[in-house]
Amino acid sequence: MTYHEWKDLALFYSVESTQKFLEKVYVSNGIDDAKKNSFKNSERFIYFLKHAESFYKQAAYSPLEIKPILLFYGMAQLIKACLITRDPHYPSHTSVLAHGVTTRKRKKQNYCFSDDEVKIQRNGLCVHFMKHLFGQSDVVDERYTMKKLLMGVPELSDIFYFQQKERFMTKVEKDKNKIFVPEEVIIDYKMSDSRFAEYMSHHFQWSFAKKSEHGLLFEISPQDKEPWTSTSLLFDMEKNQYYIPSQREQFLRLPEMTIHYLILYNVGMIARYETEWWYELLTQHISDDYVLIQQFLLVTEKKFPKYASKFLLHF
Repeated sequence: MTYHEWKDLALFYSVESTQKFLEKVYVSNGIDDAKKNSFKNSERFIYFLKHAESFYKQAAYSPLEIKPILLFYGMAQLIKACLITRDPHYPSHTSVLAHGVTTRKRKKQNYCFSDDEVKIQRNGLCVHFMKHLFGQSDVVDERYTMKKLLMGVPELSDIFYFQQKERFMTKVEKDKNKIFVPEEVIIDYKMSDSRFAEYMSHHFQWSFAKKSEHGLLFEISPQDKEPWTSTSLLFDMEKNQYYIPSQREQFLRLPEMTIHYLILYNVGMIARYETEWWYELLTQHISDDYVLIQQFLLVTEKKFPKYASKFLLHF
């Protein structure tokens, strides 16, 4: 991570500016005592960001062996900074301090990272930030495999194609609040045009606009307008391109910031507690998992701070 990647977040490194910013956000979100809460939280907000920056800077120069641990704790600090813009009393009780995710016990033999699962718990940081930042509170006890989560990070699509000859996402054209979905996508979904329009309206509040010979045009929900809050669109920051999953079963209905949190939680736990498997993977390159994990870490190191800054600056 370079200063260039952190410069938007460094805009907040002034109590005076941050106090004004928080007051504006609290007023905009209808939060009581905006002035009092902005005064109370301005220094905390800066400390969360500064602590995050220290973790990310350290991760940039750290070996792969410990990088996931540093990135995860940096990410958690960024999430807390975002959280106090929506929940000025965070943490109001101790139950929100835990990570809020669990992984199943590992099988020592034939363990495959891609098949491993995480489960979102009833309490903890995960469900708390999903509710306050993204308005999602229906994910308790949901389980996700690492493969399905990694397929929600579009920068990894070329790796999946190289390893498995599998394309898991299809290009769509986005212009402000409109999305054009090519006809071949709808054919792949094994749906009629009207059924596809109904499906996207029901699950993502997309509004059908018109049909052309090449596909369908939609107006998308306010949440899907920005890639850092979207639960339907995949945005590849390197290619500046939008996608949707190639099959409807691949929709996670999670914002990408949550996807990064869930993957990085698991990789961080492996780096901390599954030392033998972790070092075998890193030194012997025994499976495709190595490339997926390494590339994901490169992506999240740049993308998560960028999304956090966009979230904060586009309240």
